[in-house]
Amino acid sequence: MARKGIPSEQVKHADREQAKRIVYSVVYGAGKERLAHCLGTTTLQASQFIESFMQKYKKVYEFTKKTIEECRNKGYVVSIMGRKRPLANINAQDYKLRTQAERQAVNFVVQGSAADLCKMAMVEIFTAVVVSPTLTARLIAQIHDELLFEVEDSQIQEFSALVKRTMESLQQTTTLEVPLKVPLKVILTTGKSWGCMTELQEM
Repeated sequence: MARKGIPSEQVKHADREQAKRIVYSVVYGAGKERLAHCLGTTTLQASQFIESFMQKYKKVYEFTKKTIEECRNKGYVVSIMGRKRPLANINAQDYKLRTQAERQAVNFVVQGSAADLCKMAMVEIFTAVVVSPTLTARLIAQIHDELLFEVEDSQIQEFSALVKRTMESLQQTTTLEVPLKVPLKVILTTGKSWGCMTELQEM
């Protein structure tokens, strides 16, 4: 992690969660006060976190500004699969309404695109299970960028390999409005219930 100088292999779950809050604050313009509250730190520390992030990942700030500017010009934003979301308040005089629309614009492009990719993965995985002579897994829920499946113990290794392969291969999908340069990293977890999951080690 850039902010703490921790090698990627030593990053813990708590570090990852904290980093996600910083990313969300920068991308969605939450501000140092909101971030300080979320992290339980001072506004000065939160401000330093944001500044450090902005210095290291300049393209994130450029992306948010470009997304908002395009929305101001067109009146809508587009997800990675071409879905449009109109935002009538993007040019509103009212500051609160305008900044809310700006956050919604960025959020839709990011989260809406993640949802597009998840839906594509769900369709491909469902098709693979239907034609498989051995797999009987079924989808229980989609939670943001997470898919929850019910799988027989004897099928976990085969099915998890299918899920990982399918989801990560979406980076090469040619139907996307924007080609993906960043690898889609998939983390697999397994457990007897959703609240008792542990990371699944690849065979």
